[in-house]
Parts: sequence; C-alpha cells; structure tokens
Amino acid sequence: MKFVTKLCFWGFLFFLLIHVSGLILSERQKADRGDTFIETATSTDAKKTTEESTETTEDTEETETTTEMYVTTEDNSISKKTEAETTEEITTTEAPKTTAQTTEAFSPTPVQPQHSEKTNEYETYIFVGDSRYVQMSSYAESDDTFIAENGVGYKFLSSHMDEIVSMSDENTKIVIGLGVNDVFSGTRRYKELLLDLRSRTNADIYYMLINPVDDELCASNGYTVTNEVIDDFNINMQSDLIGSGVKTIDANSYLKVIGYTTRDGLHYNAETSRNIYNYVKEQMMQNQ
Repeated sequence: MKFVTKLCFWGFLFFLLIHVSGLILSERQKADRGDTFIETATSTDAKKTTEESTETTEDTEETETTTEMYVTTEDNSISKKTEAETTEEITTTEAPKTTAQTTEAFSPTPVQPQHSEKTNEYETYIFVGDSRYVQMSSYAESDDTFIAENGVGYKFLSSHMDEIVSMSDENTKIVIGLGVNDVFSGTRRYKELLLDLRSRTNADIYYMLINPVDDELCASNGYTVTNEVIDDFNINMQSDLIGSGVKTIDANSYLKVIGYTTRDGLHYNAETSRNIYNYVKEQMMQNQ
C-alpha cells in the first residue's frame, strides 16, 4: 500500500514537472515568436521609411528639376523679348528719313544782321546786299555774316554804316552787292558811301558789280532794268573806284561766260546763286 502511494506521489511529481517544463517551453517559444515579429516589423518599418525617404528625395529632385526648367524658360522668354525690343529699336533708329523737297519758287526773306564773335585771329566775311544776297545767304558758309533785305539800295547801306564798322577790323572782308534797285540813280552816291566806309575801318572793302539780268523775262515781269543800263553803271563804278582802296569784283562778266539762270528775269536759281557766292569768295582769297 505504501509502495503504491509513493508511486502515485512520484508519478504526480513527474507529471507536474513535465507540465511545468511544457509551460516554460511554450512561453519561451511565444517570446521567441514575439521578438521575431517585432524585429520583422521594425525592419519593415525601416524599409518603408527608407523607401519613403527615397521617394522624398526623388520628389525633391523632380521639384528642383522643374524649378530649373522654369527658370530656364523665363530666361529664354526674357532673352527673346530683349531681342525683339532691340530689333524694334534698331528698326526705328535706322528707318530712312524723308527729306522735304526744296521748292524752286523765288521767295526771298529778309536776313537779320548777324554779329560775328570772331577775334582778330580769324577772318570775318560781311555781305551787304539786296534780295539777290538774301538768296545767296542760303548757300553761304555758316560763319559768314549777311546784312541783306529785299528791294534795298544805297539808303540801306547808309543806315547800316555804323553797324558794319563796329563789326569789322583788319581781318574782315566786306562785300557790298547793292545797286540793281537804284541803277538809274548813277554811281556818285555809292562812291561817296564806299569812300566813307573805307576811311572808318581797316577792313578790306569790295564792291561787287551789278550782275546781269534776263531782259525778256524782266520786261514780262514788270522790271525796267536792262543789261545795257547795268553795263553802263558798272563801267562808271569801276572808273570811280580806281585808286580809292575799294576793290571791285566783276561777277557780271563771269556769269556771262559760264551762263546763268533766273526765275523771273532778275532773281537767280539755286545753282547760279551758288556760283556767284563761290566766285566772290575765290576773288577775295586771291586779293589778300
């Protein structure tokens, strides 16, 4: 009986030991499975985080690329706009200019006296005349001074004597081109004015003989002056001025050689006016 009891007791202990061992083993297995799961989950999360980081990096690169492309596009647009604006400016700047045509109709206008600012170191040219000099002033050098009006004669010269004297010195050349408007009055009064001017200034004084006209056109336009009267006046003026210190310029004979053209018999066209001016300047240069 005691033996059976001991056997049952030890059997119970063995069974209990086996059961407890089983429980311990089971817990360990659960613990092992839990660690593996956690580790696996952690690895998965890490992998997922890495993928998300990679995606973020790719997104960033795409954003930078997009931004860079946008900037480039803007630069191109600005460049094209600048080129377009430059082209437009160049076109405007280089556009051909339209020059108004000059009419050949005669319309002389009074020329206001111009005071030269040159000193004794330079030569000054003063032209005193009538409507023919008004025309000629349009083709003269800018430094020249013109005192000229339409329809004037010796009275005009007399009224401007003080002004002419104040503007002149030893380096001044004065050219008087009056006479056609009072050609019938003779040469005496012109001679007196020219000698008076000669006594008041050290300038070189020239008298340009009256230039020719177109007799037929003058008559048709109501002008009474003729070449015959002009030639007589010129001959007498040249004779009166001999030895006076006043030199004469015979543009009359020069025009009869090279030819001349008038608009109305009395007033010249542009080419003839230029020829007269150039001839007068050449004669003064040769008679320094």
